[in-house]
Amino acid sequence: MSLLPLTDTTEARYANTALMMSNLNDWITPFFRYGEPFLGKPPFAFWFEALSYRIFGVADFVPRLPSLLITIATVWLIYKLLITLNDKLTATIASIIYMSSYSVFLVSGAVMTDAFLVFGTTLSLVSFLLVVNGYRDYWRYLLFVGIGIGILTKGPLAVVVIGGIIGLWIVLSFRERIATLRLFPWVSGTLLMIAIFLPWYIAQEIKNPGFLYYFIVGENLGRFLDTGWHGDKYGYVHKEPRGMIWLFWLLASFPWSLVAISMVVKLRKQITKQQISYWIKDDNISFYIVWALFIMLFFTLGGNVLWYYPLPSIGGFAILLSILYTRDSIVSLAKYSKMILVSSLVVPIIGLVVVTTILLQPNSVKTEKYLIAKYRDISQKGNNIYFVGETSFSAAYYMNTGKNLETITPKEYQSIVKKSNKRYFIMIKKSEISKLNIENLKNVYESNRYILFEGNSI
Repeated sequence: MSLLPLTDTTEARYANTALMMSNLNDWITPFFRYGEPFLGKPPFAFWFEALSYRIFGVADFVPRLPSLLITIATVWLIYKLLITLNDKLTATIASIIYMSSYSVFLVSGAVMTDAFLVFGTTLSLVSFLLVVNGYRDYWRYLLFVGIGIGILTKGPLAVVVIGGIIGLWIVLSFRERIATLRLFPWVSGTLLMIAIFLPWYIAQEIKNPGFLYYFIVGENLGRFLDTGWHGDKYGYVHKEPRGMIWLFWLLASFPWSLVAISMVVKLRKQITKQQISYWIKDDNISFYIVWALFIMLFFTLGGNVLWYYPLPSIGGFAILLSILYTRDSIVSLAKYSKMILVSSLVVPIIGLVVVTTILLQPNSVKTEKYLIAKYRDISQKGNNIYFVGETSFSAAYYMNTGKNLETITPKEYQSIVKKSNKRYFIMIKKSEISKLNIENLKNVYESNRYILFEGNSI
């Protein structure tokens, strides 16, 4: 978190949004660029990242720290659930499996909103199951708090995930489980949930009219229902083959997905119709199964999916696998201890290799941290820097000028920059080089995607 530079596009874009929120002291509207509101995400994650800047200042680990802390909180929820309903051994192994899964490990140290969504969904699902098992008290209300946090992080998707998992679990044994809904304070709980997210949604719509239509209809309904949707103002459609979500799950839960598949293959003869019927009727086991599978079932027919979409399902998967490991308690632990140890170290070891590689070859990743550092090192006060074409979010972040970077088109480059009689710097995307006349420019630094040139240096 401290050593790696912020990369394009997601990390640098979101870190810049949080930094702008802190710099502008605007806690209602996240910004895409200075003066351009970002209507694609609610601000819950940005609030914590902006607060982190206020506390620690500007450094690479600062916007990443909230993701780590909220992931630790999610791990605690999983541990709390299992140490309450099962035992310490199951709770510990589930926590290890969850934290050492590829997607969780990566997102816990990255500037992304997904760790906050997963905390919200996990809080609601853990609360629901604890209430069903007789632990009511404050957990009855935390179900609604989790939904509110999810809506304030990602919008209606949180309702779909939480409501879909609970709804499908009830349907599997409808007569017996429909009564569980009576255990919750629906009126006061719903009011609590609304109180968490609605004030910001109203404030954002008042400040930026049209937000609700774009965010609800476009970013949520349009993105899911139309795989060819082109209304995204801030990115592009990630069109994938239908069913790709299952391959993403293999990656997201790696290496435990492969471990689970190998175990199921070995135990396939024990998986009878009677066993499946027992799992469905068992309230807790069936809940974990639905928790682990719902996201993939929901997105199976969707084409606009990303590798981290299965994240909310990893908690249920980790719990199921830990129960499978400890079904015979100490006997199973002795049998599988080496497998658990080795599997839990796979992703962290890969992470160390990746970090070492990036430190040795800093331009192997998409970041302009070192390019901007070079510019700052050799430039003098009054030396302009121009960006031809597409602006890099990481360049904007590391410049941290408090204003938009000056971008120019290739045509403007010819008519404005080439006529300058002052020393200047220009950052050009490598794919654009062939379109420009750069014979009088001095190449001073090359990154993964851009080249920094110096002009009128004499």
